[in-house]
Amino acid sequence: MIVRHDRRFEKGRALYKPVFRFANRNGTFIEVRDKVYMPFPKPVIGEMVDIVYPEGFPQKARIPYPVFRGLLYGLLGYVFVMAGVELTGWW
Repeated sequence: MIVRHDRRFEKGRALYKPVFRFANRNGTFIEVRDKVYMPFPKPVIGEMVDIVYPEGFPQKARIPYPVFRGLLYGLLGYVFVMAGVELTGWW
């Protein structure tokens, strides 16, 4: 569940990082800050979100952003292909 947002200012603009709380396997509640800053406070406070983390490392929990990751990897793939085409003169 989202419990608050950490806010910082960069170039005069507010950026928000969601902070969420969840129970690990032992039932102990853990509070973790997401790694991604956003220009708006989303997800909203109180919203239940899916999280993922490596086995045995709940402090490394994060909110998965599949669309963002898909676009990022697609863009990187495109850049590598175009760089390869440019370097080899294949086109």
